[in-house]
Amino acid sequence: MKIYVAGSFVDQLDLRQKADLIWRTGHTVTGTWLQEITRLPHLSEVEHTRKIAIKDLTEAREADLIVLDNRQSSGGKNVEWGIALSQFQCKLLVLVGQPSNVFHYLADYTFIDWEDFIIWLAKR
Repeated sequence: MKIYVAGSFVDQLDLRQKADLIWRTGHTVTGTWLQEITRLPHLSEVEHTRKIAIKDLTEAREADLIVLDNRQSSGGKNVEWGIALSQFQCKLLVLVGQPSNVFHYLADYTFIDWEDFIIWLAKR
């Protein structure tokens, strides 16, 4: 199954480790934002940001499952959650953490922490 991990950039290093756990369960992680470290010098900040946004939207659409890490309150991850909602009933929606807005209650599965999610995922 192709899985997109949506979360805050400040949690990137931790979410990279979570993505490694997902890979170990035999699934694929489509969110390459977890590996991004810097912008290419020939691109302006605006060009770089636009390219990243388009890439993230494409990768979220390609996924079979979106897992939203809801520890931090940045806005970008909720756009990716919105992409998943636009494909409601066509992909699985998973929330890790407490719901913080009405749309989080549309998750197919909610887990208190990543450990519970990884255990569930390993059984699929």
